[in-house]
Amino acid sequence: MKKRTFIRTVSFLSAAVIVAVGFYVKEMSKSKKYRQIIQNNYAGAFDELSSNLNDISMNLTKISYVSTPKQMATYASELYSQAQLAKGALYKLPAGDSELSTIYKFLSQVGNYTLSVSKDVIGGSSVTDKQREELHSLSAAAKTITDAIEETDINYNNTEYWTKEIEGKLKNTLNEQNLGSALGELESTLSDYPTLIYDGPYSDHILNKKPLMTENAKEFSEDEARNIAIKATKEEKIKYEGMQNGKIDCYRFENDNVTATVSKKGGYIVYMRKSRTVGDHKLTYDKMLNNAKKYLSDMGFDNMIDTYYFTDSGICVINFAYLDGQTICYTDLIKIGVSVDNGEIMLVESAGYLTNHTSRAFESIETSPDEAAAVISRWLTIEKTSIALIPTSGGGEVRCYEFACKNEDGGDIMVYINAKNLDVEQVQILLKTDGGTLVK
Repeated sequence: MKKRTFIRTVSFLSAAVIVAVGFYVKEMSKSKKYRQIIQNNYAGAFDELSSNLNDISMNLTKISYVSTPKQMATYASELYSQAQLAKGALYKLPAGDSELSTIYKFLSQVGNYTLSVSKDVIGGSSVTDKQREELHSLSAAAKTITDAIEETDINYNNTEYWTKEIEGKLKNTLNEQNLGSALGELESTLSDYPTLIYDGPYSDHILNKKPLMTENAKEFSEDEARNIAIKATKEEKIKYEGMQNGKIDCYRFENDNVTATVSKKGGYIVYMRKSRTVGDHKLTYDKMLNNAKKYLSDMGFDNMIDTYYFTDSGICVINFAYLDGQTICYTDLIKIGVSVDNGEIMLVESAGYLTNHTSRAFESIETSPDEAAAVISRWLTIEKTSIALIPTSGGGEVRCYEFACKNEDGGDIMVYINAKNLDVEQVQILLKTDGGTLVK
Protein backbone atom coordinates (compact mmCIF):
# COMPACT_ATOMS: atom_id res chain seq x y z
CA MET A 1 0.00 0.00 0.00
CA LYS A 2 1.32 3.42 -0.91
CA LYS A 3 2.28 5.68 1.95
CA ARG A 4 -0.27 8.35 0.88
CA THR A 5 -3.05 5.76 0.71
CA PHE A 6 -2.08 4.40 4.11
CA ILE A 7 -2.16 7.86 5.68
CA ARG A 8 -5.53 8.59 4.05
CA THR A 9 -6.93 5.30 5.34
CA VAL A 10 -5.66 5.96 8.85
CA SER A 11 -7.16 9.47 8.71
CA PHE A 12 -10.55 8.12 7.64
CA LEU A 13 -10.44 5.48 10.37
CA SER A 14 -9.43 8.07 12.95
CA ALA A 15 -12.27 10.32 11.85
CA ALA A 16 -14.70 7.40 12.06
CA VAL A 17 -13.47 6.58 15.55
CA ILE A 18 -13.84 10.21 16.62
CA VAL A 19 -17.37 10.32 15.19
CA ALA A 20 -18.21 7.03 16.90
CA VAL A 21 -16.78 8.29 20.17
CA GLY A 22 -18.77 11.47 19.71
CA PHE A 23 -21.98 9.53 19.20
CA TYR A 24 -21.13 7.34 22.21
CA VAL A 25 -20.46 10.36 24.46
CA LYS A 26 -23.67 11.99 23.24
CA GLU A 27 -25.71 8.85 23.86
CA MET A 28 -24.10 8.35 27.26
CA SER A 29 -24.88 11.95 28.16
CA LYS A 30 -28.44 11.47 26.97
CA SER A 31 -28.68 8.21 28.91
CA LYS A 32 -27.36 9.90 32.06
CA LYS A 33 -29.92 12.67 31.63
CA TYR A 34 -32.74 10.14 31.23
CA ARG A 35 -31.53 8.20 34.27
CA GLN A 36 -31.57 11.43 36.27
CA ILE A 37 -35.13 12.18 35.13
CA ILE A 38 -36.22 8.66 36.08
CA GLN A 39 -34.47 8.95 39.44
CA ASN A 40 -36.19 12.28 40.15
CA ASN A 41 -39.55 10.81 39.18
CA TYR A 42 -39.00 7.91 41.55
CA ALA A 43 -37.99 10.27 44.34
CA GLY A 44 -41.06 12.45 43.78
CA ALA A 45 -43.37 9.43 43.76
CA PHE A 46 -41.75 8.09 46.91
CA ASP A 47 -42.16 11.43 48.69
CA GLU A 48 -45.82 11.52 47.64
CA LEU A 49 -46.32 7.98 48.92
CA SER A 50 -44.59 8.85 52.19
CA SER A 51 -46.63 12.02 52.73
CA ASN A 52 -49.97 10.29 52.15
CA LEU A 53 -49.05 7.34 54.35
CA ASN A 54 -48.11 9.82 57.09
CA ASP A 55 -51.55 11.38 56.85
CA ILE A 56 -53.22 7.96 56.80
CA SER A 57 -51.47 6.90 59.99
CA MET A 58 -52.48 10.14 61.71
CA ASN A 59 -56.14 10.02 60.62
CA LEU A 60 -56.53 6.33 61.48
CA THR A 61 -55.57 7.18 65.06
CA LYS A 62 -57.92 10.15 65.18
CA ILE A 63 -60.93 8.37 63.70
CA SER A 64 -60.97 5.80 66.52
CA TYR A 65 -61.80 8.63 68.95
CA VAL A 66 -64.59 10.16 66.83
CA SER A 67 -68.17 9.59 67.90
CA THR A 68 -70.32 11.79 65.64
CA PRO A 69 -71.48 10.91 62.09
CA LYS A 70 -70.32 14.24 60.64
CA GLN A 71 -66.72 13.96 61.81
CA MET A 72 -66.59 10.23 61.04
CA ALA A 73 -67.66 10.94 57.45
CA THR A 74 -65.01 13.68 57.17
CA TYR A 75 -62.15 11.48 58.30
CA ALA A 76 -63.34 8.49 56.25
CA SER A 77 -63.49 10.65 53.12
CA GLU A 78 -60.00 12.02 53.78
CA LEU A 79 -58.61 8.52 54.37
CA TYR A 80 -60.13 7.19 51.17
CA SER A 81 -58.66 10.09 49.17
CA GLN A 82 -55.23 9.73 50.81
CA ALA A 83 -55.22 5.99 50.14
CA GLN A 84 -56.00 6.55 46.45
CA LEU A 85 -53.22 9.12 46.13
CA ALA A 86 -50.77 6.80 47.86
CA LYS A 87 -51.72 3.92 45.53
CA GLY A 88 -51.12 6.18 42.53
CA ALA A 89 -47.67 7.12 43.86
CA LEU A 90 -46.86 3.47 44.60
CA TYR A 91 -47.76 2.47 41.05
CA LYS A 92 -45.17 4.96 39.71
CA LEU A 93 -42.33 3.36 41.67
CA PRO A 94 -40.08 0.74 40.04
CA ALA A 95 -41.49 -2.08 42.15
CA GLY A 96 -45.01 -1.35 40.91
CA ASP A 97 -47.99 -2.86 42.66
CA SER A 98 -47.02 -6.49 42.16
CA GLU A 99 -43.78 -6.65 44.14
CA LEU A 100 -45.27 -4.35 46.81
CA SER A 101 -48.65 -6.09 46.88
CA THR A 102 -48.77 -5.98 50.70
CA ILE A 103 -48.76 -2.18 50.79
CA TYR A 104 -51.11 -1.95 47.80
CA LYS A 105 -53.61 -4.27 49.44
CA PHE A 106 -53.35 -2.33 52.70
CA LEU A 107 -54.10 0.97 50.95
CA SER A 108 -57.12 -0.52 49.22
CA GLN A 109 -58.50 -1.80 52.52
CA VAL A 110 -57.90 1.44 54.43
CA GLY A 111 -60.24 3.45 52.21
CA ASN A 112 -62.94 0.82 51.90
CA TYR A 113 -62.99 -0.20 55.56
CA THR A 114 -63.17 3.34 56.97
CA LEU A 115 -66.00 4.19 54.58
CA SER A 116 -67.79 1.08 55.80
CA VAL A 117 -67.42 2.11 59.46
CA SER A 118 -68.57 5.63 58.59
CA LYS A 119 -71.67 4.22 56.87
CA ASP A 120 -72.58 2.31 60.06
CA VAL A 121 -72.18 5.43 62.23
CA ILE A 122 -74.22 7.59 59.84
CA GLY A 123 -76.89 4.89 59.98
CA GLY A 124 -77.21 5.41 63.74
CA SER A 125 -74.74 2.86 65.13
CA SER A 126 -71.78 3.59 67.38
CA VAL A 127 -68.23 2.45 66.68
CA THR A 128 -68.04 -1.04 68.16
CA ASP A 129 -65.14 -2.38 70.21
CA LYS A 130 -64.27 -4.71 67.34
CA GLN A 131 -64.26 -1.90 64.77
CA ARG A 132 -62.09 0.21 67.04
CA GLU A 133 -59.60 -2.65 67.42
CA GLU A 134 -59.53 -3.01 63.65
CA LEU A 135 -58.90 0.74 63.20
CA HIS A 136 -56.04 0.50 65.71
CA SER A 137 -54.63 -2.44 63.79
CA LEU A 138 -54.78 -0.50 60.54
CA SER A 139 -53.02 2.41 62.28
CA ALA A 140 -50.33 0.07 63.62
CA ALA A 141 -49.95 -1.39 60.15
CA ALA A 142 -49.47 2.07 58.67
CA LYS A 143 -46.72 2.68 61.21
CA THR A 144 -44.96 -0.57 60.31
CA ILE A 145 -44.81 0.33 56.61
CA THR A 146 -43.61 3.80 57.52
CA ASP A 147 -40.78 2.63 59.74
CA ALA A 148 -39.75 -0.07 57.28
CA ILE A 149 -39.41 2.36 54.39
CA GLU A 150 -37.85 5.19 56.43
CA GLU A 151 -35.12 2.86 57.71
CA THR A 152 -34.28 1.65 54.20
CA ASP A 153 -31.47 3.27 52.23
CA ILE A 154 -33.35 3.42 48.94
CA ASN A 155 -31.38 3.74 45.68
CA TYR A 156 -33.78 5.02 43.03
CA ASN A 157 -31.42 3.97 40.21
CA ASN A 158 -31.54 0.30 41.18
CA THR A 159 -34.99 -1.23 40.91
CA GLU A 160 -33.87 -4.66 42.12
CA TYR A 161 -32.21 -3.19 45.22
CA TRP A 162 -35.24 -1.00 45.96
CA THR A 163 -37.69 -3.88 45.70
CA LYS A 164 -35.54 -6.28 47.70
CA GLU A 165 -34.99 -3.86 50.56
CA ILE A 166 -38.63 -2.85 50.95
CA GLU A 167 -39.95 -6.38 50.70
CA GLY A 168 -37.33 -7.56 53.18
CA LYS A 169 -38.31 -4.89 55.67
CA LEU A 170 -41.99 -5.69 55.33
CA LYS A 171 -41.45 -9.41 55.83
CA ASN A 172 -39.40 -8.78 58.95
CA THR A 173 -41.93 -6.46 60.60
CA LEU A 174 -45.27 -7.86 59.46
CA ASN A 175 -47.27 -9.90 61.97
CA GLU A 176 -49.82 -11.55 59.70
CA GLN A 177 -51.57 -13.52 62.45
CA ASN A 178 -52.37 -10.53 64.67
CA LEU A 179 -53.45 -8.34 61.76
CA GLY A 180 -55.59 -11.06 60.20
CA SER A 181 -57.50 -11.74 63.41
CA ALA A 182 -57.95 -8.03 64.16
CA LEU A 183 -59.38 -7.26 60.73
CA GLY A 184 -61.88 -10.09 60.86
CA GLU A 185 -63.44 -10.73 57.48
CA LEU A 186 -61.05 -8.43 55.65
CA GLU A 187 -58.54 -10.53 53.72
CA SER A 188 -55.44 -8.63 54.68
CA THR A 189 -51.79 -8.74 55.09
CA LEU A 190 -50.93 -5.26 56.29
CA SER A 191 -47.86 -3.14 56.90
CA ASP A 192 -47.02 0.31 58.36
CA TYR A 193 -45.97 3.89 57.54
CA PRO A 194 -44.75 7.31 59.07
CA THR A 195 -46.53 10.24 60.71
CA LEU A 196 -46.40 13.85 59.66
CA ILE A 197 -45.73 16.14 62.62
CA TYR A 198 -46.08 19.92 62.78
CA ASP A 199 -45.51 22.36 65.59
CA GLY A 200 -48.50 23.69 67.46
CA PRO A 201 -52.17 23.17 66.70
CA TYR A 202 -53.50 25.40 63.96
CA SER A 203 -50.17 27.25 63.62
CA ASP A 204 -49.81 26.39 59.96
CA HIS A 205 -53.41 26.83 58.83
CA ILE A 206 -53.87 28.65 55.53
CA LEU A 207 -54.21 32.40 55.94
CA ASN A 208 -56.65 32.86 53.09
CA LYS A 209 -58.48 36.00 54.10
CA LYS A 210 -57.65 39.69 54.22
CA PRO A 211 -55.61 40.58 57.32
CA LEU A 212 -58.09 42.09 59.76
CA MET A 213 -55.52 44.03 61.78
CA THR A 214 -54.04 45.91 58.83
CA GLU A 215 -56.93 46.31 56.38
CA ASN A 216 -58.13 49.69 57.66
CA ALA A 217 -55.10 50.70 59.75
CA LYS A 218 -53.06 53.88 59.46
CA GLU A 219 -50.16 53.84 56.99
CA PHE A 220 -46.64 54.16 58.38
CA SER A 221 -43.71 55.81 56.60
CA GLU A 222 -40.41 54.09 55.88
CA ASP A 223 -38.69 56.00 58.71
CA GLU A 224 -41.45 55.09 61.18
CA ALA A 225 -41.22 51.45 60.12
CA ARG A 226 -37.43 51.51 60.53
CA ASN A 227 -37.77 52.68 64.14
CA ILE A 228 -40.18 49.80 64.81
CA ALA A 229 -37.71 47.37 63.21
CA ILE A 230 -34.89 48.68 65.41
CA LYS A 231 -37.05 48.19 68.49
CA ALA A 232 -38.03 44.68 67.39
CA THR A 233 -34.49 43.55 66.50
CA LYS A 234 -32.40 45.57 68.99
CA GLU A 235 -30.19 46.36 65.99
CA GLU A 236 -29.41 50.01 65.22
CA LYS A 237 -27.61 49.33 61.96
CA ILE A 238 -30.26 47.94 59.65
CA LYS A 239 -30.91 49.04 56.08
CA TYR A 240 -34.14 49.38 54.15
CA GLU A 241 -34.11 46.75 51.39
CA GLY A 242 -37.42 47.51 49.70
CA MET A 243 -41.10 46.65 49.87
CA GLN A 244 -42.35 43.10 50.32
CA ASN A 245 -45.78 42.88 48.78
CA GLY A 246 -48.35 40.23 49.61
CA LYS A 247 -51.41 39.80 51.80
CA ILE A 248 -49.60 42.08 54.25
CA ASP A 249 -47.52 44.73 52.48
CA CYS A 250 -44.31 45.24 54.45
CA TYR A 251 -41.13 47.30 54.63
CA ARG A 252 -38.13 44.94 54.71
CA PHE A 253 -34.99 45.73 56.69
CA GLU A 254 -31.75 43.74 56.89
CA ASN A 255 -28.15 43.57 58.00
CA ASP A 256 -25.68 40.70 58.11
CA ASN A 257 -27.36 39.16 61.15
CA VAL A 258 -31.07 39.88 60.93
CA THR A 259 -34.05 40.24 58.60
CA ALA A 260 -37.23 42.04 59.70
CA THR A 261 -40.47 43.10 58.04
CA VAL A 262 -42.87 45.76 59.32
CA SER A 263 -46.39 46.16 57.98
CA LYS A 264 -47.00 49.33 55.98
CA LYS A 265 -50.48 49.54 57.48
CA GLY A 266 -50.52 49.48 61.26
CA GLY A 267 -46.75 49.40 61.74
CA TYR A 268 -46.64 45.87 63.20
CA ILE A 269 -43.61 43.63 63.29
CA VAL A 270 -44.66 40.80 60.95
CA TYR A 271 -41.49 38.73 60.74
CA MET A 272 -38.05 38.79 62.33
CA ARG A 273 -35.22 36.28 62.14
CA LYS A 274 -31.72 36.52 63.58
CA SER A 275 -28.85 34.30 62.52
CA ARG A 276 -25.98 33.46 64.83
CA THR A 277 -24.40 30.41 66.41
CA VAL A 278 -26.32 29.60 69.60
CA GLY A 279 -24.29 28.38 72.56
CA ASP A 280 -25.03 25.71 75.14
CA HIS A 281 -28.50 25.34 76.63
CA LYS A 282 -28.36 27.36 79.87
CA LEU A 283 -31.86 28.73 80.46
CA THR A 284 -34.97 27.12 81.90
CA TYR A 285 -38.21 27.17 79.92
CA ASP A 286 -39.73 29.59 82.46
CA LYS A 287 -36.91 32.08 81.88
CA MET A 288 -37.29 31.89 78.10
CA LEU A 289 -41.08 32.18 78.46
CA ASN A 290 -40.75 35.34 80.57
CA ASN A 291 -38.43 36.88 77.96
CA ALA A 292 -40.94 36.08 75.21
CA LYS A 293 -43.87 37.52 77.20
CA LYS A 294 -41.98 40.75 77.91
CA TYR A 295 -41.08 41.06 74.23
CA LEU A 296 -44.73 40.66 73.18
CA SER A 297 -45.82 43.29 75.68
CA ASP A 298 -43.10 45.72 74.54
CA MET A 299 -44.22 45.27 70.92
CA GLY A 300 -47.87 45.97 71.76
CA PHE A 301 -49.25 42.42 71.73
CA ASP A 302 -51.30 42.04 74.91
CA ASN A 303 -53.37 39.23 76.47
CA MET A 304 -51.25 36.50 74.90
CA ILE A 305 -50.83 33.11 76.61
CA ASP A 306 -48.34 30.36 75.79
CA THR A 307 -49.75 27.12 74.40
CA TYR A 308 -47.13 24.76 72.97
CA TYR A 309 -43.40 24.99 72.40
CA PHE A 310 -40.62 23.08 70.70
CA THR A 311 -36.84 23.49 70.87
CA ASP A 312 -34.67 22.90 67.82
CA SER A 313 -31.15 24.05 66.86
CA GLY A 314 -30.82 26.13 70.01
CA ILE A 315 -34.08 28.03 69.53
CA CYS A 316 -37.14 27.49 71.73
CA VAL A 317 -40.15 28.42 69.57
CA ILE A 318 -43.19 29.21 71.72
CA ASN A 319 -46.70 29.46 70.26
CA PHE A 320 -48.79 32.20 71.84
CA ALA A 321 -52.56 32.52 71.41
CA TYR A 322 -54.77 35.48 72.23
CA LEU A 323 -56.89 35.08 75.36
CA ASP A 324 -60.32 36.71 74.99
CA GLY A 325 -61.84 36.49 78.45
CA GLN A 326 -61.86 32.73 79.04
CA THR A 327 -61.62 31.80 75.35
CA ILE A 328 -58.23 30.74 73.96
CA CYS A 329 -58.16 32.02 70.38
CA TYR A 330 -55.96 29.55 68.50
CA THR A 331 -56.80 31.52 65.39
CA ASP A 332 -54.79 34.51 66.69
CA LEU A 333 -51.29 33.04 66.90
CA ILE A 334 -47.83 34.53 67.29
CA LYS A 335 -44.62 32.48 67.30
CA ILE A 336 -41.67 33.73 69.34
CA GLY A 337 -38.27 32.03 69.15
CA VAL A 338 -35.92 32.44 72.12
CA SER A 339 -32.25 31.40 72.21
CA VAL A 340 -31.46 28.78 74.85
CA ASP A 341 -28.09 30.30 75.76
CA ASN A 342 -28.93 33.90 76.70
CA GLY A 343 -32.67 34.36 76.08
CA GLU A 344 -32.31 36.60 73.04
CA ILE A 345 -35.41 36.90 70.84
CA MET A 346 -34.38 35.22 67.59
CA LEU A 347 -37.66 34.73 65.73
CA VAL A 348 -41.02 36.47 65.40
CA GLU A 349 -43.93 35.36 63.20
CA SER A 350 -47.15 37.33 63.71
CA ALA A 351 -48.97 36.92 60.37
CA GLY A 352 -51.57 34.56 61.90
CA TYR A 353 -52.43 37.07 64.60
CA LEU A 354 -52.52 40.04 62.22
CA THR A 355 -54.73 38.13 59.79
CA ASN A 356 -57.32 36.87 62.28
CA HIS A 357 -57.35 39.08 65.35
CA THR A 358 -60.39 41.30 65.82
CA SER A 359 -62.81 42.39 68.52
CA ARG A 360 -65.31 39.58 68.89
CA ALA A 361 -68.72 39.61 70.53
CA PHE A 362 -69.09 36.01 71.64
CA GLU A 363 -72.59 34.70 72.17
CA SER A 364 -73.41 33.01 75.44
CA ILE A 365 -72.79 29.29 75.32
CA GLU A 366 -76.08 27.41 75.61
CA THR A 367 -74.59 23.94 76.01
CA SER A 368 -72.88 22.75 79.18
CA PRO A 369 -69.42 21.21 79.66
CA ASP A 370 -71.14 18.02 80.85
CA GLU A 371 -73.19 17.80 77.63
CA ALA A 372 -70.03 18.27 75.57
CA ALA A 373 -68.13 15.73 77.67
CA ALA A 374 -70.83 13.17 76.94
CA VAL A 375 -69.83 13.31 73.26
CA ILE A 376 -66.22 12.34 74.02
CA SER A 377 -65.23 8.80 73.12
CA ARG A 378 -65.63 6.43 76.06
CA TRP A 379 -62.05 5.29 75.48
CA LEU A 380 -60.72 8.71 76.55
CA THR A 381 -60.34 10.11 80.06
CA ILE A 382 -60.91 13.87 80.38
CA GLU A 383 -58.28 15.69 82.45
CA LYS A 384 -58.98 19.35 81.71
CA THR A 385 -61.74 21.40 80.06
CA SER A 386 -61.31 24.85 78.47
CA ILE A 387 -63.03 27.11 75.93
CA ALA A 388 -61.22 27.63 72.62
CA LEU A 389 -61.73 29.32 69.27
CA ILE A 390 -60.30 27.23 66.43
CA PRO A 391 -60.09 27.80 62.66
CA THR A 392 -62.16 25.78 60.23
CA SER A 393 -60.88 24.36 56.95
CA GLY A 394 -63.03 26.87 55.08
CA GLY A 395 -61.27 29.87 56.64
CA GLY A 396 -63.85 30.55 59.35
CA GLU A 397 -63.68 29.96 63.09
CA VAL A 398 -65.74 28.06 65.62
CA ARG A 399 -65.97 28.20 69.41
CA CYS A 400 -65.45 24.87 71.12
CA TYR A 401 -65.01 23.07 74.37
CA GLU A 402 -61.38 21.97 74.48
CA PHE A 403 -60.89 18.66 76.28
CA ALA A 404 -57.39 17.56 77.23
CA CYS A 405 -57.65 13.77 77.46
CA LYS A 406 -55.62 10.63 78.04
CA ASN A 407 -56.10 7.49 75.99
CA GLU A 408 -55.80 3.96 77.33
CA ASP A 409 -52.03 3.98 76.70
CA GLY A 410 -51.47 7.24 78.57
CA GLY A 411 -51.16 9.26 75.37
CA ASP A 412 -52.34 12.87 75.17
CA ILE A 413 -55.37 13.59 72.96
CA MET A 414 -57.07 16.97 72.47
CA VAL A 415 -60.72 16.92 71.41
CA TYR A 416 -62.65 20.02 70.32
CA ILE A 417 -66.45 19.87 70.65
CA ASN A 418 -68.55 22.58 68.99
CA ALA A 419 -70.04 24.60 71.86
CA LYS A 420 -73.21 25.31 69.86
CA ASN A 421 -74.20 21.98 68.29
CA LEU A 422 -71.86 19.53 70.10
CA ASP A 423 -70.27 18.25 66.88
CA VAL A 424 -66.70 16.95 67.12
CA GLU A 425 -64.71 19.60 65.24
CA GLN A 426 -61.12 18.45 65.76
CA VAL A 427 -59.07 15.64 67.27
CA GLN A 428 -55.39 16.35 67.90
CA ILE A 429 -52.67 13.97 69.09
CA LEU A 430 -49.95 15.47 71.29
CA LEU A 431 -46.44 14.05 71.29
CA LYS A 432 -44.41 15.20 74.28
CA THR A 433 -40.66 15.01 73.78
CA ASP A 434 -37.57 16.36 75.52
CA GLY A 435 -37.70 19.31 73.12
CA GLY A 436 -41.33 20.21 73.81
CA THR A 437 -44.71 19.27 72.40
CA LEU A 438 -45.51 18.24 68.85
CA VAL A 439 -49.04 18.06 67.53
CA LYS A 440 -50.37 15.91 64.71
